[in-house]
Amino acid sequence: MRRILWCIISLCLILLSLALLLRFRDDADPLPAPLENVVSHVEGLLSLSPEHAVDEFKQDEEEEVQKEDGEEEDAKEADVYEANPRYTIEQDPEQGEVLRSEIQKGDTAGKILGDWMDANDLAELLAAAKPVYALTKVRFGQPFAVVRDPQTKAFRCFKYEINQEKYLIVEKKDDRFVARLEEIDYQTSLAVIKGEIKSTLSGAVTEQGENVALAIALANVFASEINFISDLREGDAFEVLVEKRFRHDAFEGYGRVLGAKFTNQNKQHTAYLFHNERGRETYYNAEGDNLHRELLKAPLSFLRVTSRYSMARRHPVFGNTRPHQGIDYGAPTGTPIMAVGDGVITNIGRAGGYGKQVIIRHDNGLETYYGHLSERMVEPNQWVEAGQIIGLGGSTGRSTGPHLHFETRYYGQSFDPERLIDFKNGLLCRETFLLKKSFFSIYSNAGQDFDDEIANEEQDKKEAAEKAAMKYHRIKSGDTLGAIARKYGTTVTNICRLNGIKSTTTLRIGRSLRVR
Repeated sequence: MRRILWCIISLCLILLSLALLLRFRDDADPLPAPLENVVSHVEGLLSLSPEHAVDEFKQDEEEEVQKEDGEEEDAKEADVYEANPRYTIEQDPEQGEVLRSEIQKGDTAGKILGDWMDANDLAELLAAAKPVYALTKVRFGQPFAVVRDPQTKAFRCFKYEINQEKYLIVEKKDDRFVARLEEIDYQTSLAVIKGEIKSTLSGAVTEQGENVALAIALANVFASEINFISDLREGDAFEVLVEKRFRHDAFEGYGRVLGAKFTNQNKQHTAYLFHNERGRETYYNAEGDNLHRELLKAPLSFLRVTSRYSMARRHPVFGNTRPHQGIDYGAPTGTPIMAVGDGVITNIGRAGGYGKQVIIRHDNGLETYYGHLSERMVEPNQWVEAGQIIGLGGSTGRSTGPHLHFETRYYGQSFDPERLIDFKNGLLCRETFLLKKSFFSIYSNAGQDFDDEIANEEQDKKEAAEKAAMKYHRIKSGDTLGAIARKYGTTVTNICRLNGIKSTTTLRIGRSLRVR
């Protein structure tokens, strides 16, 4: 009986909900109460003038009282370590004797730590660290510290800052080494920053006395709403509520963007950081729409395309004609690189000309490649989401300067990323993406109409005809380019063009040359 009663009540509630939905279908849906509170709070802070900063984390009241009474802790003073001037040394009552420095050119973990321990201990330390963070990856300019016993001078601990978020700690405990990662502890305050676009977003941010990193963070927030490559106009404006992070009273960069407004071409976009029902922090607009997209417009926010997809591009390093199976973005070293979609990290290795790269496997066989990175910030088999930073731009591998090489592949077969993403307008080309054989052809052209591709098979026929007409010659002892050209009724110039070689190139016995 009770079950029947609950069924009747549930049915009535469903019918009432439907009635209300039909009655107010033209009205805007109210925001969820928690999100509404976030919007209200952020709006209140954004209404402050840029000169105001709001402390997010206040010190304990007892400490404040002590300071008022003049009972402040003595500041730690660091002195130069006389035995090696590259280090500063400070006495910490909790840790011990702390020697600080930075990674210099030519430094390795072995070279640094060899000053503090013997070869056996060094090998054990490196082995203990490897599963957590391989110390072969230490980077120039990164801070590190060696902690030792103030009395015996025995090694206690090695600390290395991996990036702005975490550091590696390797401690000696009971004659063995133990490694772990810890998050860097910052003092955080909130700041309101407002500006107007005159030329570029980065220029508008730096005019306010802020770092270009804030421009990148702001562009990342609205990456699915605004194309910062083509959509910006003079007179566009922004307001942002952002965390500023400090260590030892020194500015150490920005934390989370808690809320932002961006007026682009007289249209206002809003974003508020909110914990959704999955417990994940993501951005919502004032209407309650999730700004997170399954697939972003680009792996960078507002930097320019420098080279497009081509199966016959002149290589900038070698000078010959080679396929360029992706898109290059001009990206200064250290530029945050984002995952364009949700997926699993399948590879973070070093891949020849690609240098340091990251590969993400998405749904339905789609893969995206990110090459020439200076640093990778993900691990194999890690799940990442669209917009998540996976590395920093660089110039590793065969590269003429800092940039990002971005590829899209389907089960390992590359195709033009502009088939998938309209970079000019900052949109996905279409909800449903149809891959055709012609997309992998040397004649692939991103500007072709999608419907034409479905209806027209001439491209496939042209490709098949060209493949059938191709002819190759296997080089034998005594062969010359002139003799090969005469044999097949062609010219030396044409053979060189087809194979990307010069007339002076040494012919290797057993290799094949394309002659038609």
